[in-house]
Amino acid sequence: MRKTCAVLALILAGLVVGASGIGAEERVPAGTATHPPKNLKLVGDHWTPWDPPPAGPDSYIIQKGDTLWDLAGKWLGNPYFWPQIWDLNRYVLDSHWIYPGDPLGVPGKPTAVPPGGPPPVAEEAPAAETPQPAAPAAPAAPRSAMPPPAPLLPVADAADVYCSGLIDPGHQASGLTVLGRETEKEAVAQGDVIYLNQGRNQGIAAGASYQVQRVGGQVLHPTTQAALGPFIHRLGRIRVLAVQENTATAVIEQSCAPIEDRDEIVPWREIPIPRISYLPKFDRWNAEPSGGPGGVIVATRDGIPAVGNGYVVFADVGNAKGVRPGDVLRVYREQPNGLPRMMLGQAVVLEAGQETSSVKVTLAVKEIGVGDLVELER
Repeated sequence: MRKTCAVLALILAGLVVGASGIGAEERVPAGTATHPPKNLKLVGDHWTPWDPPPAGPDSYIIQKGDTLWDLAGKWLGNPYFWPQIWDLNRYVLDSHWIYPGDPLGVPGKPTAVPPGGPPPVAEEAPAAETPQPAAPAAPAAPRSAMPPPAPLLPVADAADVYCSGLIDPGHQASGLTVLGRETEKEAVAQGDVIYLNQGRNQGIAAGASYQVQRVGGQVLHPTTQAALGPFIHRLGRIRVLAVQENTATAVIEQSCAPIEDRDEIVPWREIPIPRISYLPKFDRWNAEPSGGPGGVIVATRDGIPAVGNGYVVFADVGNAKGVRPGDVLRVYREQPNGLPRMMLGQAVVLEAGQETSSVKVTLAVKEIGVGDLVELER
């Protein structure tokens, strides 16, 4: 019996090794690797720890050796866009581990705003008039002197704003938390039912929507070491199904990460997605200051030390410095010995608080991390 168990353990270990994901050592920044899940189960003809949905007609079936990094490079043209694949397949509770045989929904390619803005609309040449001597020519219709306005294009998607989190120096605990879950799983996600620690007597109503969040540690300024406020991880949206006197039942309608007992719950708030007509041209070799207010990148969304295109970071610039959602920032790094500034990329402000803001990197020519500098594009 012991020999049989040992053989089964070796088989399961081989399956874990065969399940390739973002956790490949050469593709994960230091400090972000995770241990493979141990609760493998047989689903159809393959082993997986997740609860995958049925494969649809357009689903991709994961093959041995696949990683979200490589699939993003193949499908989206840039491996740094791998979070967009994960956002579409949140039954995968740990993005570092995907398993052969599980299905993946394939996201559409992201819409990019061209650096110089949309191409100008060419005016149609007036049609040649056929001479008609019997009738006088009609007067030409007046033309508008102003060209049509450029269309506004979104610079982010819902996952960027609703899953990015924020630094909240004035955070106060709401008192409303996750009390438990219907399922026996330790962590729950989209589609699962949870219980809240407040109900009818505390003003909870059926049909109300709430945000689930987790309060993290204090964010320290990388230069001054001053405390900027706790980092708030946004985990997802829930809707109340039923209320009791002092408890309530809710369903998770959208999740960014696994939700656990004692996670905090606050009223749902819509966050507008910034829309702009164009991005200013980025000149990698122009190290001259823009003249706009500047600051420092103080945190990244996932705690990753170095990020690229598509990632969300946080800077110590906000409303107090005149920064608003949709503003464009240059990202750069000072160099020693009198060398010119190293221009790293470009980013757009998604959400601005009084002293800090969340920023999406739209262009990165080098890796960007905590301590790098930003300035408002003029």
